[in-house]
Amino acid sequence: MRRTPIFHNIFKNLSMANPPPISSHVKSPILVKKSKLEQSDLKKLFHHEITALQIKSFYPPLHASIIAKELNQKAKEGMMDNWRVGTERGLEASDVWTEGEYVPYNVAVAMNREKEYFDGVEKDFRNRRMVPESEGNADSQPRLWPLDLLRLELDEVWMDGAGLARSKNKRAQGGGLPRIMIGPTRWKQGFIHADQFSPLRTTEGLFSGNIYLQLPDSSSRDTESGDLQIWNLEISSQVDWYRYQSVLKGLTTQDAELQMKLRKELGDPLKIHVEAGDLVMLCVQKPHCAVGFMNGTRISLQAFVQYRTNERLLVDI
Repeated sequence: MRRTPIFHNIFKNLSMANPPPISSHVKSPILVKKSKLEQSDLKKLFHHEITALQIKSFYPPLHASIIAKELNQKAKEGMMDNWRVGTERGLEASDVWTEGEYVPYNVAVAMNREKEYFDGVEKDFRNRRMVPESEGNADSQPRLWPLDLLRLELDEVWMDGAGLARSKNKRAQGGGLPRIMIGPTRWKQGFIHADQFSPLRTTEGLFSGNIYLQLPDSSSRDTESGDLQIWNLEISSQVDWYRYQSVLKGLTTQDAELQMKLRKELGDPLKIHVEAGDLVMLCVQKPHCAVGFMNGTRISLQAFVQYRTNERLLVDI
């Protein structure tokens, strides 16, 4: 399963006169747990019996805040790349920035930077596992990077194991990157999008693992600022994508009018309130967004998880 770098006019020349109203009324719940990952919960997520899985304090909040402080400092120093999104118009700037030795794979492909991507991945893994010397340590010290913890637990609990996805030349792909949003964001309500367009199946799917390090103005923020919204839209066939193309094309381009129409047609989302240290896993084939905010910084770590029946889970980004 591979995400294309740019949406190649997926909805072009597709139409249907007066399609029935689109709705995400099927309410599969958000499962919130206080324990570690469990295989039974992952099965529910992969089979779409739940819309998202949230593990509270998956990574210790205190240590999450330490990593957030490091990333905040790098953001102040301008050590960031914009996390560009692929649209029908090409790559476009977004509200999200990232920091590291490489950019997401789909961006690297679109920019003809694949060799730079794989070289950067190797450096990034080593760098993330060491506490910077600037923390006052005489020598760099090893630590467990949050996304490494996620990959280890997936490998331990899933029946077929889990590991890094690899390219055709057998080089490991990235295990996840920081996502940094700085207020005021361009999209106040959040930019509704999907990371892959394909019908939902119980035999395969694309999911994400998101570990939260910092939320905007956590002491006084609005109850939903920086939180997640997801619409449990169950597209079961390519015909459904075609049927609702006039609305769903808003997922493929950053257009304010289309976003308003999309939000109106989809109805009320399911809401996920997140705190530092939380893990949220969801199906990125479903429309979702991070709620915008005026002040502060939202920092999370994200990796994609590819699921296929009777195969290892593949982690990449």
